[in-house]
Order: sequence, then C-alpha cells, then structure tokens
Amino acid sequence: MKQQMQPTVSIIIPVYNGSNYLQEAIDSALAQTYPNCEILVINDGSCDEGKTEAIALSYGDRIRYFKKENGGVASALNMGIRQMTGEYFSWLSHDDVYYPNKVKREVQAILASGDPTKLVQCEYDFYDEDTGTYTPTDFSKTYTIGQLTNSVFSVLQLQIHACCALIHKSHFDRVGMFDEGLKTVQDIEMWFRLFRGQRSLFVPERLYKVREHAEAGNHTIPSYYSETCRLYKNLIGQMSDQEVTSIWGSTFCFYTRMNGFLRSYGLEDEEIESHVLAKEKSETDIKNESYLKQIFQSKKIYIFGAGQYGMRVLYELKVRGIQVDGFLDNNPQREGQRIQGVSCYMPEKELESNGDAAVIVAVRNCKTILSQLDKLHVADVFLKSDIEKIMYEEEITNV
Repeated sequence: MKQQMQPTVSIIIPVYNGSNYLQEAIDSALAQTYPNCEILVINDGSCDEGKTEAIALSYGDRIRYFKKENGGVASALNMGIRQMTGEYFSWLSHDDVYYPNKVKREVQAILASGDPTKLVQCEYDFYDEDTGTYTPTDFSKTYTIGQLTNSVFSVLQLQIHACCALIHKSHFDRVGMFDEGLKTVQDIEMWFRLFRGQRSLFVPERLYKVREHAEAGNHTIPSYYSETCRLYKNLIGQMSDQEVTSIWGSTFCFYTRMNGFLRSYGLEDEEIESHVLAKEKSETDIKNESYLKQIFQSKKIYIFGAGQYGMRVLYELKVRGIQVDGFLDNNPQREGQRIQGVSCYMPEKELESNGDAAVIVAVRNCKTILSQLDKLHVADVFLKSDIEKIMYEEEITNV
C-alpha cells in the first residue's frame, strides 16, 4: 500500500473487570501488520481494585486510555466512537484476539473495492478455553459470497461476529450509535442497522479469535436469552416479504430459519410459527427438500448434539417433512430425555443396533465426534453445515 492509501483505523477495546484477558487483547492490537492503527481502551467502570486500569496504564502512550462510570458495553463503544480520530472503527472485545493481518486484509479489501465506505467482514476461529481447541468458521464453503454479502443475511444467519467487521465512521452518521438500553445484544441490533440494504465485502480468511469461557456475557448475564429473543422478533417484524425474498430467496426459508433459532433459545412464538405455515415454498425450496428426502430415504435419522444447534436442525427438518428418530449426545444426563418431542440416546448403545443410521453432527467442534462415529462404522455422516448448504442452496443441480 502506498503511504497515502493508509487511512487510520481506530481499534476500540471496551473492558469491564478484564484484567485476566485485557493484556492479550491489547498486545494483539499492537501487533497488527497494518501500520496506521490507534488503540483506544475504554474502562467501563471496572471495580476490581484497579487491576484493569493498571494493565491499561502500563502501555503508556502506545494506547489511548479512557475511564468512565459503568454503563454497559454499548456506552463504552459510543465513547470510543466519539473519541476516535481514525476513518475506520474496529471493535475488539477485551477477552478476544486479533490475528496479525486482521486490519491489513480488511483495509486492502475495502480499498480494492473502490468504495472507502464499504462494510467488510471475515471468517474467524472459536477458541474453547476449557479444552484449548479451535473451531474455524467456514461460511464461504456453506454459502456463496453473493449470499454472505447481501444485506443482513450474515447478521440474521447468526454468522457475523461484531469484532470481525471494519466500519467507516460515516456509517454512524447514517444509522446512529449503539443502543445503550441493550445490555447483551447491542452488537446484533447495530449490525442490523449497519448492514441492512448494503452490499458488503467478505474476506474468506480467519482473522480473529473468539474466546469461549465461563465468564462470557451469554453465561453470566441472566437476561441474555430473553433479550436476544425480543430483539430477533423485533428485527423479523421489520422486514417485508419483498426484502426477505431479495436476501434469502424465499420467505419460507427465512421464517423457518429464524423460528428454529428462536425455539432453540426457548421462545415458541405462535406469530412466527404462523408465518412459517403461511409461506409458500419456492421452486428451489421444493427441489432442495426433495433432495434432502432422497439422501435420508429408508434411513433412521439421528442428530448428534442435543443442544441449540441440534434443536435448530430438528425444527428445520421437521418443517420440511423429514422425521428425526432421535438425538445422540455424549452427556449422560441427557440420556432418556425428550427434547422437543424427540428422545435422546447415548451413541454407542443406540447405533450398535441401527446399522442403517444417518447421523447429522450438530455441534461446533466436531472432530472428536467424527472420529467416534468412524469407530462405530457409521457410513452416512453429515455436518450441520452440509444440511444447511442444501437448505439454502440457490439451485440444486443434481436432484
């Protein structure tokens, strides 16, 4: 990049009681290969005997440090936006990590597009703190770039992560700031406003590490699930059938997807269910459904993973007229439970007597489970992403 083509990127790190992870986050921001970054750490009223502040202050003038009364992540981000001097905003959670080329690759994509205000997103890794394992996203293999960059497709497909984006500051003039009334889903609400009606860019590289740990907000904030359900129902209600069709291809596909997600979060909503039942399937929906039925014909169907991913797959198959015979799960506490009307079994016990089984693996980190199924000699194994690719394929050519 020529010198004049290096706009300043403001990396904003909101933090509350983050002394355990903050240093690693700041170090990853300082290690960016893109040369023109400023780093703003916003201390959102931490009450940890000054530990978080001490870490931030130890960096001296290599970062810009601000302290405020506690008001939530949205308020900290808004302070960062008001204080930033860069042309681009990049959010880094205090417990996550940027890979060295994160900013460089995204700036390159924007400049190559010829439009400096283009929104951009990327692939990323999930890092499980307990096991030390990484699970990469592979969205570009499941969906077309045309789908991933079309308006709010990635936002409502639950794929875009708040910190994988790079945003030109002009967009905040266009849509406003983060909603400080939201405590857990301020990112989704903002990203819906930002990406709606836009054609974004997608960098098919993993440029960011999302840390999954017991102290994360989705585990510690009691209102997380209820606030998420309220928000998504609100967002769904804002979209017209014409808008939905232009993004998802069919209203049936969209409402089925969203209802499956909400049900996995504990909300069974009659209004959204009625939308699913009322929407006619497109020709592509019918072809894809037929293809799925051919795959599973004469097979006993099991979903490996009785958590949220499994419940979503169950609902989407049920709506398409495909019966699931059971869940499989390695958690002995789930054995014998009925989850959304389907019984859960221990894999070894159930699969030994069902040689004609087809198993859909619906968990994030599936390597161990795939090895387990291989040892059990299960021939027909599918990933959740395999099934989703068929459900959301624009056209199936081998039916």
